[in-house]
Amino acid sequence: MSAAVVLVVLALAIACVLAVRGGASVVVGAIAALTGVGAVVALAGAPPPAPRRPILTGDAPSFLGSRSCLPCHPGEHASFGRTFHRTMTQEPTLAAVRAPLDGRPLVGEGGIFRLRAEGARVVADLAGRDASVDVALVTGSHREQAFWVAGPRPGELVLFPFVWMVSAGRFVARRDAFLLPPDAPMPVVRWGSSCIACHAVAGEPRRDVPNDRWDTRVAELGVACEACHGPGRRHAERHRDPIARYAQHGAADATITNPRRLSPEKSAAICGGCHAFAYPRDEAEWWSRGYTRSHRPGDELERSRFVLSPATFGDPLAPTVDADVSGLFWPDGSVRVGGREYNGLVASPCFVRGAGDRKMTCTSCHAMHDGDPRGQIAPARVGDAGCTSCHTDERARTHGHHAPGSEGNACVSCHMPRTSYALLSATRSHRIASPSALRTSDTGEPNACNLCHLDRPLAWTASWLTTWYGGRETAAWPAGDARVRVAEGLRAALVSDAAARAIVADAVGRSASSSPEVVLARRVLERDPYAAVRWMASRGVPGPAGAVADLLDDDALRDLLARRDVRAVSIAE
Repeated sequence: MSAAVVLVVLALAIACVLAVRGGASVVVGAIAALTGVGAVVALAGAPPPAPRRPILTGDAPSFLGSRSCLPCHPGEHASFGRTFHRTMTQEPTLAAVRAPLDGRPLVGEGGIFRLRAEGARVVADLAGRDASVDVALVTGSHREQAFWVAGPRPGELVLFPFVWMVSAGRFVARRDAFLLPPDAPMPVVRWGSSCIACHAVAGEPRRDVPNDRWDTRVAELGVACEACHGPGRRHAERHRDPIARYAQHGAADATITNPRRLSPEKSAAICGGCHAFAYPRDEAEWWSRGYTRSHRPGDELERSRFVLSPATFGDPLAPTVDADVSGLFWPDGSVRVGGREYNGLVASPCFVRGAGDRKMTCTSCHAMHDGDPRGQIAPARVGDAGCTSCHTDERARTHGHHAPGSEGNACVSCHMPRTSYALLSATRSHRIASPSALRTSDTGEPNACNLCHLDRPLAWTASWLTTWYGGRETAAWPAGDARVRVAEGLRAALVSDAAARAIVADAVGRSASSSPEVVLARRVLERDPYAAVRWMASRGVPGPAGAVADLLDDDALRDLLARRDVRAVSIAE
């Protein structure tokens, strides 16, 4: 894979600069490009222009908000209220902010910054400004929380330079949460373009280019009822009549969308509205009204946007992404970016070749109104149940070749490995596939076996896969080849691009192994030039130095150390 700095794909939004073939216009599927992608928004300088807090609640007439669902659907409303979708974006109340508001100095990003409470308000002190500014919104509540403040343009919201890592209990500079080359400029991240389409209901950027201002509108903050079920006004008005409510029981209702009554394709497209790497078909319309006119839950996703894939990049008639496809997808088409699970699902054999009840869709495993909010796995699908509901034959239950009940024997461990990067962690691929050491060797994509067995070389993995399953896994690599002699975790830490190193760093950080190979891999990754890689690797058990020095006598390892690769790639959550 050639060296490349890939355009940042944001975890808080679908983000990609698109150049339209045959024209001069550009679109950002969800990140602002009209006013200078790649330039860091300066928070220092003059106070932001009025209004102090941009308008965020719009007048979408067909939307009512989730409170209107409560009287008739109290159970569903309560279960939705427990999800992290509800708190995806919130007003900055003292209760909503997870970070301490004690005004501690946050040093970096060109100065000293602070977050603090001022009565019931949450305010930010920004380097270079004499007066504090209100925090307008907060995004995230589970793993990472980001804070929005007024930018230099009217109506514009930009990110505060530090985020709060919830589980770690500490602030991190925003650029360090990106998988971004150390010398690359921080990309512009704006609420009105980067997050509004997916972290709110009926988001409308309303970008006014001639007057250089924003008038963003949403029907509701957070991912609320109407994000999945569609606008509710017709439904509510119809069901005010008790006779109509009674007559409706058990029957399909054309006034609202119920994902369980849809085909697998359309059901998955509801989730894909946010969990897909895509860009709008009508650029001007998106910049004005978002997807509020072109898409409703239950519609086919492709009517309103192009769903990206390696094939899309190769289409000479389609708009092209101004980025290296290798930074967005693994060579087999799997997405390298977390939060884009729809792209993986629709490329999976369980979706492509499935039919009827056996065609996998998002709700085959997930339940919006049930299960642990951290994964929203339906209780009936926990563990292997999501797979064995279709794969009922004896081989499907015993072919894992690991101890029953162990993590290695779990279906998802082998077929949905953590090979996507998001939010300073690796997340599970939703492209269902089988591990392959040869694919790792050919493409650099980490495989499930070596993400667990970090201290084993690729040749070991290929041998066992061939022994258990046959096929073409055994490779005739030369005896002195690093793939035969060097632990794959260590080899990948030295010769992979930054995105693959991040995946391996996450595995190292999760590992409790103190083997010399894993200890050395951790030491290498903890000194990586990318802050995100260092962070992910350092969470593991350090382990004793032990026989690490002995590894350095290995000719193959010495060769790898001599040509350690730090190829640039940019994938942000």
